[in-house]
Amino acid sequence: MKTSLLIGMCLFSCIVKGQINYYVSPIGVDNATNGSFASPWLTIQYGLNHLSGGDTLNIKSGTYTEKINVPISGITLRNYSTDQVVIDANGITSQTAIVKISSKSNVTVKGLELKNSIMHDAQGILVDGSSQHVTLSNCIVHDIHFSSNAGAVVNSNTNAQGIIVYGSNATTAISNLKIINNELYNCRLGYSEGIAVNGNVDGFEVSGNNVHDLTNIGIDVIGHEGTSSNASNDQARNGVVKNNVVHHCLSAYATSGGLYVDGGKSIVIENNTSYHNGYGIEVGCENVGTTTDAITIRNNVFYDNEVCAIALGGYNYPGGSGKVINAVVRNNTCYANDYSHSGNGELYLSYSENSIIENNIFYTSTDNNLAYAELGQPNLQFNYNIFYCAAGAASFSVDWNGSNYSSYNAFTSGTSSNANSSFANPLWGSVVIASPDFHVGPSSPAINKGNPSYSSATGEVDLDQQARSNGVVDCGADEYYVVTGLEQAASSSDKILVYPNPANDTVTIAGQAISLKQITVYNNYGQVIAERIVNPGEDVLWNVSFYPKGLYQVVAIDATGNRWTQKIVVQ
Repeated sequence: MKTSLLIGMCLFSCIVKGQINYYVSPIGVDNATNGSFASPWLTIQYGLNHLSGGDTLNIKSGTYTEKINVPISGITLRNYSTDQVVIDANGITSQTAIVKISSKSNVTVKGLELKNSIMHDAQGILVDGSSQHVTLSNCIVHDIHFSSNAGAVVNSNTNAQGIIVYGSNATTAISNLKIINNELYNCRLGYSEGIAVNGNVDGFEVSGNNVHDLTNIGIDVIGHEGTSSNASNDQARNGVVKNNVVHHCLSAYATSGGLYVDGGKSIVIENNTSYHNGYGIEVGCENVGTTTDAITIRNNVFYDNEVCAIALGGYNYPGGSGKVINAVVRNNTCYANDYSHSGNGELYLSYSENSIIENNIFYTSTDNNLAYAELGQPNLQFNYNIFYCAAGAASFSVDWNGSNYSSYNAFTSGTSSNANSSFANPLWGSVVIASPDFHVGPSSPAINKGNPSYSSATGEVDLDQQARSNGVVDCGADEYYVVTGLEQAASSSDKILVYPNPANDTVTIAGQAISLKQITVYNNYGQVIAERIVNPGEDVLWNVSFYPKGLYQVVAIDATGNRWTQKIVVQ
């Protein structure tokens, strides 16, 4: 009877929703155990090699010294429960990546800390070939270095990457790729990037990641590099890069963008915060005879970047680069960029065609430089923006296609642009560069000053995850709503209950007559703090004890896809 009971309990604990759960532990044994919770395996690779499609390998707390190659499709590799799992690859040079997923489908990697891949072409996570439905989530990746020598000479052949996706199959694209809610930091990348999606990739999401303290580009979407041998599909496309925070990605040997698109197509870059990088974002096209096409940059915050907020265009078209076409730059907030005093100000334009720049706020640094434009921008629509510099409109400086304009009026008349724009202080909550607050107040001249014919896209939101348009769209990344004199989300409702509020320890988040599916918490800058999938009918206990004091926003999605919001004050 006892034996049968134990077997039944084991089966109950090991099978969840049709998937068999196996386990690895630092005190496990590889050859003489069955990988159960009570008799775990010792090494991750051994465990992976003994899975079947549909299985999950749960890793218990501890440090594992190995590199991993995912051998089959249809599996999940994750930390057990909330255990802290570290995979330390220090000294292992048999494989460039700590985790390698090559031409596998329906693979999830979740909740692992990966560190110390130190070698030429080192990688934290590699996805390549024709992989499908791959999700990389809630991982921490750091200390991925092209050399163990911190002073090693850097050139185009010295490379390392935190998370890299190579769509290398000539006919089958990597699709349904998700890189979400990871942290990447402290990597010496050489001439490479922190997170990159490259080549034949069709359909991807890079969202909610915290990328910081790298020696080159933070997040990159790439095409036309020969990653796929079929040139017609050798570009990452139909993707979204959203809700990421990217900062301190700075290079001594290159201009490193927090966000970069080079050769991509049909990509939305939205609701990101990019600060203290080289560029806030660059949309370029490095390879001659190619295009970067249909890139939408909307509802982002760019501040305190080294060279400029936004760089747009082929840098040496036509002989030295390709071109950017059909780019859209809308509803972004740009503040005090070009701290290197390069003269680029907030906006650097090289060669682009048929681009739109509207509904943005450009608030310059004390250099008073708005933009440096060169090479020409045929069919540029530049209008319905808010411009400001503290020294006043008479001190506003723009270098535009060979002409220098030293005032706001001279700029608008000389360029025949921005007829519906304004020079005005946007009246943000704070312009202190160490702790800015880019919410507009009730008297802000940015309110309802966007293009009146603009209709927001389905699901488009501002920095607080509020609906983007409340009548005529506001300029900048924040949309102002008024409910009894307070800014409040349009979908705010008693459908979700948050208590106690204010709070200093924990809060309970519960659905009121609705079934919650997902909860996301944002800080006052619109940055994702935490996200959680909710079991139906579950009341969620949320720890806020380690949050800095201030205002936070809870965004809950119910089972039918409706969005509900409430605010939390952390004391």
